Amino acid sequence: MVAQNNSQVHGGSKRYSIADEVSIKAVKVDDDWGSFDEDWGFKIWDIPKEFRTQKKFENFKLAKQEEEQGKIILESMPYQIDVEPTNICNLHCPLCSTGTDESTRKKGMLEFENFKKLIDQIKDFALQLSLQNWGESTLVKDFPKMIRYATDAGIFSRLSTNFSVNYTDEYFEEFLRTGLGRLVIDIDGTTQEVYEKYRIGGNLKTVVENTKKAMKMKREMGLKYPVIQARMLVNKFNEHQLDDFKQLAKDLEVDEMELGNIQLNPNTAAEKWLPKNKQYVYETYRGERRITPCHWPWSGLVINWDGGVAPCSIVDDLDSDFGNVFESDLKTLWNNEYYVSARSTWAKNSEKKKFTICNMCKNDTHNPNLLRVGDTFSLTLNKSLKDNEKFLVDRN
Repeated sequence: MVAQNNSQVHGGSKRYSIADEVSIKAVKVDDDWGSFDEDWGFKIWDIPKEFRTQKKFENFKLAKQEEEQGKIILESMPYQIDVEPTNICNLHCPLCSTGTDESTRKKGMLEFENFKKLIDQIKDFALQLSLQNWGESTLVKDFPKMIRYATDAGIFSRLSTNFSVNYTDEYFEEFLRTGLGRLVIDIDGTTQEVYEKYRIGGNLKTVVENTKKAMKMKREMGLKYPVIQARMLVNKFNEHQLDDFKQLAKDLEVDEMELGNIQLNPNTAAEKWLPKNKQYVYETYRGERRITPCHWPWSGLVINWDGGVAPCSIVDDLDSDFGNVFESDLKTLWNNEYYVSARSTWAKNSEKKKFTICNMCKNDTHNPNLLRVGDTFSLTLNKSLKDNEKFLVDRN
């Protein structure tokens, strides 16, 4: 059995090393980066030292200082950036606004030339590039070229994928040779019946075969990266398969496995989806609200396929965009009136010129009164979506 890390049992994903069969703990290295402890999903120690340049360190250090000081106009730039290659998906997951076809953004794919322009803007300060958002990125023909371009620009990248796609051998080999840093494969069940409860339209056999192929080719090509991780989002339908999933991860010989907590609209979907095992339920879903300042307005942003900039990865509403990187350079956008207003939610020097989705959320992300897209965790300012209007909170 895999050893549990008791310090992590109160919510949040649990990552395990397959080789050591122990829960992964952040190991602080005795260097300048060691003074920063990221515990909100951005793990500095996931990023190899060759990607952590001095220039990026200076920006990272300045960003942390400006956040601590509550500055609303920043000299630093975001170091965690998500870029969405597409919001088109081959699955229909019931807790995703793409899967339920409730997104307000039109469907499309990011063009390679536009992707290159984005990378050229962020290469000097981006520490991590997450290459997914509301779609299946590997459906994009030029996706391997995108990863390679980011790698050659000195940016560490990661991808979360359903991996339920019939790839050609040529695509697969090109994909693995891109220099991708971390590959997270979602396997939310060990039988097709359980797997497709959430991954509607997916094929577990395809996912398993693709994972085996990826591990085999990685070994044969002598690749250090990507670190390949199997992940299960624990829910009511699959929690009885936790031991089976751990065994499957070992059989697949992946580098790591993760047991993740599911996110949803607590008003409409909690009873159906939340597992009985409270170890895999966020504290806030259990009424244990802990509200802390949000890191995102000082540290990261999400760029959708159409250039629309969302303040974080749980915002899918077109009307909540903070701007568009194809219409304004990122440096200007990073300090526009939307970002100034968002930072003012927590900063002492308040300057709310716009009401943003951050001013509604206030990092109380599991608040049942927040407007959401259907059963999903996605936040929205659009009152016309479903029955959200009755949950509207005071925006003043």
